[in-house]
Amino acid sequence: GKYIDVTGSDAASDCIECSAGRYVNVTGSDAVSDCIECVAGRFSDIDGSDSASNCINCMAGRYVAVAGSDEASDCHECVAGKYRDEQMASPSPPASHCIDCAVGKYVDVSGSDHSSDCIDCIAGKYIDHTGGDEEADCIDCAAGKYSAVVGAEVESNCTECGAGKYVEESGSDDEEGCIDCAAGRYVENRGSFLEANCTACAIGKYSRLVGSTAESNCIDCVAGKYLSVA
Repeated sequence: GKYIDVTGSDAASDCIECSAGRYVNVTGSDAVSDCIECVAGRFSDIDGSDSASNCINCMAGRYVAVAGSDEASDCHECVAGKYRDEQMASPSPPASHCIDCAVGKYVDVSGSDHSSDCIDCIAGKYIDHTGGDEEADCIDCAAGKYSAVVGAEVESNCTECGAGKYVEESGSDDEEGCIDCAAGRYVENRGSFLEANCTACAIGKYSRLVGSTAESNCIDCVAGKYLSVA
């Protein structure tokens, strides 16, 4: 924990303590350069440290990317979109101190200390990249689609409304959000996103069926009757 860099010293008090942020764990040190910096990810706020164990891990949710830190305030909060938990408390390269929230999740505050701080995107939305740092990173499923999945990771988690249905709003979170085409209309394709996608039965035909999926559900007027509008 000490060194002396001059000759002829006659008292133990002439030995100089290694400064905070450093330590030396052998005796007979004769230069300040013998004092070893605490590694990145740790700090020591005491002078005269004689062991690497006196270098303290930054608390969860914080990191320090340089060696030789000498106070707790050198540890910076992980930025929004990232976290650092207790299991990461051992020193590691600076780039890996804070971990991105996984796809499908975000965290909009700094200093997060556990993966559980990362928040799932709500149903009807997804996020397809790591490190989301605000709720706005969650992307709406497009009109014509819905997703009941919480924490959806990819656009393919958004399911098309079935034939005979449509939804005009983005971000639909349930199949029940898909609206049946009205009686007298049909849509044969999945993923319809406008009411106008529902096609009217042709003149001379009708359908009482709500949510019709095919033109074949349109029935001819019986003999002796006619229908002059679609």
